[in-house]
Amino acid sequence: MSGLFGSFNVAVKGLNANQTALHTTGHNIANANTPGFNRQRVELKADVPYTLSGVGQLGTGVRIQSVVRVVDEFVDLQIRNENSILAQNQAQYDTIGQIEMVFNEPSNTGLNFAMGEMFNAWQELSKNPESLNAKSIVVDKSKAFADSLNHMASRADQLKGDVVNNISKNVFDVNSLVSQLKTVNDQIANIQIKGHSANDLMDTRDHILEKLSGLADITTTYDKWGRAGVTLGGEVVTSATNEKVLSNISAVNKNEDGTFKVEIQVGGDFTKVQTIDGVTEEELNNLKVGTPVFFTPPESGEPTMANLSDAKISSGAIGGNVNSIREIEDRIDDLSTFANGVQFMFNKIHNVGDSGEDFFTGNGALNFTVNTKLIEDEGLVKTGFAEGSPVGDGSRALAIANLRTTKIDFKNLGNNNYDESSMKISSSTTSTTMEGAYGDIVIKVGVKTEQASNMMDNQTAVLAQLFNRRESVSGVSIDEEVTNLLKFQRSYEANSRVMNTINEMLDTLINRTGV
Repeated sequence: MSGLFGSFNVAVKGLNANQTALHTTGHNIANANTPGFNRQRVELKADVPYTLSGVGQLGTGVRIQSVVRVVDEFVDLQIRNENSILAQNQAQYDTIGQIEMVFNEPSNTGLNFAMGEMFNAWQELSKNPESLNAKSIVVDKSKAFADSLNHMASRADQLKGDVVNNISKNVFDVNSLVSQLKTVNDQIANIQIKGHSANDLMDTRDHILEKLSGLADITTTYDKWGRAGVTLGGEVVTSATNEKVLSNISAVNKNEDGTFKVEIQVGGDFTKVQTIDGVTEEELNNLKVGTPVFFTPPESGEPTMANLSDAKISSGAIGGNVNSIREIEDRIDDLSTFANGVQFMFNKIHNVGDSGEDFFTGNGALNFTVNTKLIEDEGLVKTGFAEGSPVGDGSRALAIANLRTTKIDFKNLGNNNYDESSMKISSSTTSTTMEGAYGDIVIKVGVKTEQASNMMDNQTAVLAQLFNRRESVSGVSIDEEVTNLLKFQRSYEANSRVMNTINEMLDTLINRTGV
């Protein structure tokens, strides 16, 4: 359109375009601190020109091509992956830190201190083997040692239960987020199918995905409408509905209620049949080869404790908690191996010819304790070489005291040999003392704690760099937005001046021409 009205229309388009740009700028500024928000930008384009005879093409103003989200999808993918690893390391560090508190070494209240007190009591008993008071102290100190070991194992086992409860909470959070994602997917599709941009909903979708990545390792796929499908640890938890082209109608069967069950092949794959049930007669008439067909692939349902185990989740908070459970179980097993070794050593020497009383009872660290018969009657504590040994014979008590420096194979007790005549235990394989065996367990905890701390610090630094990179692309810069605000304001004012000028020209043309 040429003439003054065409020029007037150009100015109107300029006003509308700059007003939309101002609106988008204000939207960016308002959401500068909104978590997960990506700044938006109005894409302007010259409108389709028209051809003026004898002159050529004349411009017809500006048009809004789209309002786009300024995002770097590759960075978002990296953030989800690294966030999953960070959450895993965080969960492991929190748990291993609590394991370190369970051991509480070195200290005056730890197991190592109680072990030293117990051996000191046996040493004193060897000097006064007939003293009931000395025997009572041996029983009390040994009970304190057994209680400390048992308490450590019990606290570790309780910690394991707490981690299991955390996993249950994580599963609940996954279910909640997956439900939210399904709702957002539907909203995105309803808008995108109409040709509009669902920018804010896509921000919400990505924010949900980032939260999911903190719970487990996820793989994300998208369909043409922007809906997200999530695979969690190899198990599909939600699928984006895909549009495929109908290739063939295999069979049509009428149901009793008047609807139809239709078997179709889609996407050119004639080996896989999709069944659509409840098709009305009108829908059947519109179902023609070459038309788009929507269908949802089967889903595994909401994740549960059972299929999370099947999913083999390796990262995220769930993966970290699963790894933490293994770590706790390993430390409980270490304590049980240690407890069984201690029980073997003491009982071999104290239970003379397997005809007396065991000093320690139980199986493993969780029920390791001093024989209740000895607690009730400390006189049953053996000190001499044999029943008929002379008064003052404390050789057996001394042999038990010497266990402090005796090396045995704690992992394979069958590899240890006991000589009754010398009351000594020896091993032909790799061996260590009681203090050495316990020290190895403590070192493992310390190394694991330091490793988890280093991994968490490194991963935090990596993620911080990625967040900075995303912020430089997608974040809202107030300075930049204020500059845009002024730019669009001036452009709006300029277009309004064009309208005023054309209005004056029209007034001259209509009201003053020919006067």
